[in-house]
Amino acid sequence: MGQQINLTGGPQGPGKPGTAVALARAIDSMPAGQLADTPVLIAQERELLVRCEAALENLRIAYWAAGKALQVVRDGRLYRATHPTFEAYCTEQWDITPQYAGRLIRSWRIAEKLFEYRDRKSNEVETIVSRKLGFGQAWELVALAEERSVDAAALLYIALVQAKGMAITAELVGGAAKALPAEAAGKKRATEDAVLAYLATLEDGKSLNGRKAGDPFKALSRVTKRLDADTIQAAMQHDPDGTRTMVRELITALSSSVGIEIEIKASSPEAVG
Repeated sequence: MGQQINLTGGPQGPGKPGTAVALARAIDSMPAGQLADTPVLIAQERELLVRCEAALENLRIAYWAAGKALQVVRDGRLYRATHPTFEAYCTEQWDITPQYAGRLIRSWRIAEKLFEYRDRKSNEVETIVSRKLGFGQAWELVALAEERSVDAAALLYIALVQAKGMAITAELVGGAAKALPAEAAGKKRATEDAVLAYLATLEDGKSLNGRKAGDPFKALSRVTKRLDADTIQAAMQHDPDGTRTMVRELITALSSSVGIEIEIKASSPEAVG
């Protein structure tokens, strides 16, 4: 039995060793095959599973601790006693490229913020964040975090968790981050609406693997519900000319598709594009 430890951002439990070396050494008494024929794991299997999953969790979220540590070393120039530059320290001490070190440094705040959010959410959200958030998904949020805020990135990911559950992929995270309107960033309700609208566009056309997905009528209905007056007004404040052009094109496309003739007239001189 291993020691009881506290892993930041991870579930607690008996049998979890405290260091990466201990994690590997704790996976002992390796079975040659299945230990029991029962559908429920026996005590020995449960203990072994805890140790194995602790090792896997450590691998998946190690970038969080590594990025944070690398930033401390870089910003404090803690490498200076043994290496002339931070780049030399990364290469010679840890055999990683400065570019990869930079990616780790840029990503760790997202993981930390999401685990803070996780602690305030339901058990279901907590489980999904714990099991799904890895470097690939965190990296897809870096641009949004740097352009807007880490909170904006965290809110987007939580909205995806609530909408898609365990079906989140790095590709899905990246697409949602790129599709998030600037005016919605950092706002919980607006982010949730934007995520649902983005997912609806995937269902209306093609899924991520290229196959048709969902009922087109239902998808259009969801998009229509999200295209309310508040959303249009927010878009007008952000880009009035672009929004007017987009609305005119949308009305024209929709009317011609269903066989309805509509004449668009400007209601004021400002409305002329």
